[in-house]
Amino acid sequence: MTRGLTPRQAQVLTFINDYLDEHGYPPTVREVAGHFGFRSPRAAHDHMKALQKKGFLRSTPGKPRTLELLSPKGIPLLGRIAAGEPMLAVEEADEVLGLEPSFFGSGKFFALRVKGDSMVEAHIQEGDMVILRAQEQASPGEVVAVLLDDEVTLKQFYPSNNLVELRPANSAMQSIMVKPDRTPRILGVMKGLVRKT
Repeated sequence: MTRGLTPRQAQVLTFINDYLDEHGYPPTVREVAGHFGFRSPRAAHDHMKALQKKGFLRSTPGKPRTLELLSPKGIPLLGRIAAGEPMLAVEEADEVLGLEPSFFGSGKFFALRVKGDSMVEAHIQEGDMVILRAQEQASPGEVVAVLLDDEVTLKQFYPSNNLVELRPANSAMQSIMVKPDRTPRILGVMKGLVRKT
């Protein structure tokens, strides 16, 4: 998984992985520099340090050939979600948020960046990242990411006998009333929020 890496970092990671498969041990900094034609081992070292910071590699300081490939921990940020008008669904992860998923409970989690102001009265603002547990069921009143006609939106979920109400948390906006022939698919239930200040 190379999401959240620069193209060169992804190439370095792929080289290290391939080298490990072929030789059974990792390359040195000089071998990485030589493979990519870097003028100095420093460039290779910088790329490898960045991969360590992003959680893809681990090494033991002062010992050669101790590189270890890791799966980055965190919560994948899958793009934007409309808090307003529904918008086209985006499935590709932009990056991995360095948050421990178990902090939000059990299950599989993903994050979406909010666009729009339909949830401001629930303290969800444009640019926030909502953390959602991937699930297809929700209780009335929960904030959910809903797929509706190939578009995704963030709303409060209120089902009834014949309709599903996707209610904004903004008194200036109308609910989306979904009839039975347009079944909304719940992608996840909101469990947290990250705001960059």
